[in-house]
Amino acid sequence: MNPVDAIRGAGCWLVAGLLAAALLGCAAAAGPGNAPDDGRLRGELTIFAAASLTQAFGEMAAAFEETHPGTAVTVNFDGSQRLRTQLEHGARADAFAAADWEQMDAVSRAGLTAGPAVDFAGNRMVFLVRQDWAAVSRQDLAGPGVKIVLALPEAPAGRYSRRVLARMRNHPEFGPDWAAGVAANVVSEEPNVRSVAQKVALGEADAGITYRTDALPAYTAQRVRVLPIPEEVNLTARYPIAALRETSRPELARAFINFVLSVEGQAILERHGFEPPPGRKADFP
Repeated sequence: MNPVDAIRGAGCWLVAGLLAAALLGCAAAAGPGNAPDDGRLRGELTIFAAASLTQAFGEMAAAFEETHPGTAVTVNFDGSQRLRTQLEHGARADAFAAADWEQMDAVSRAGLTAGPAVDFAGNRMVFLVRQDWAAVSRQDLAGPGVKIVLALPEAPAGRYSRRVLARMRNHPEFGPDWAAGVAANVVSEEPNVRSVAQKVALGEADAGITYRTDALPAYTAQRVRVLPIPEEVNLTARYPIAALRETSRPELARAFINFVLSVEGQAILERHGFEPPPGRKADFP
């Protein structure tokens, strides 16, 4: 082979090699986990959510994944105050859904939110009593030997419960003696409201104060009765949600929040007993 033919042959092999590399690169870019950008949101999302949202946000996460193919949502449920502490100590999440504004405001003051929080749901407080308990009215809660459980004072449900009891103390149907009797009957303070409902459902307590939504899951509903709290002393628990500063997927976090606020998201919450809070924003920026 003369030198000219050798050079031409080497050039052809070089061009062929470059074309093969380019084709392999295109195949890799279009392969699993490397899909070309078609404008759809993809990726993993971690949500920290109040324990009382367990059923609702479990369904919410599944619905969001179905609406946004290529996403995977993990929800960590616990008392809002415990989730706030985890975030303050470096836990990573993309969004935080709390059961009151006190916890959300604390996270915001720590500089952990990305923009403003927005109300997305409301809830009401009720007395739960075990199904086989002989009590028939709220007055019986102050009787001797009754075992009552509440959420811890720093938990949103615990704070709401104590505010309701303070109002009932000043209500003519109940009064200071009734309130003192209820306070004396508190035998346990739980880290979140689901623990309160569970203790009543298991018969480890006679009664507790929870959100209305905690009486609805099938296991609990079969084992407890609800004693409503009079409207004039009850209150609406407000649930805020915000994207978090450390999120690596801000667009996906905003998309999830907007889904919670959407007609479909609100319908999911309503099916689980939640109500929209007054003045809820229609969209999240």
